[in-house]
Amino acid sequence: MLTLTNFLTVAGAATITTALVAFVKSIWKTAPDPWVTWIFAEGTVFVGGVLQGPLTWKEVLLLGVSGLVVAATALGSQTGIQKVLGKA
Repeated sequence: MLTLTNFLTVAGAATITTALVAFVKSIWKTAPDPWVTWIFAEGTVFVGGVLQGPLTWKEVLLLGVSGLVVAATALGSQTGIQKVLGKA
């Protein structure tokens, strides 16, 4: 179960991102995977950062970099799922 404690872990944020991308892809079939994943990863990380309290510019920069790591992780998990299902 995801809680505020593990919301901002890479695994937690990547799971949320992958679920959101799957939901969007079910509605918008031609959504570009890398861009949609990156947008949702950054959004998920920033929401998690805001939930922890007021942000400084340093923390915003760190959240931006963390969003890139989450996007890379989510894209990797999506590729792995596609390979297992034989779609890639």
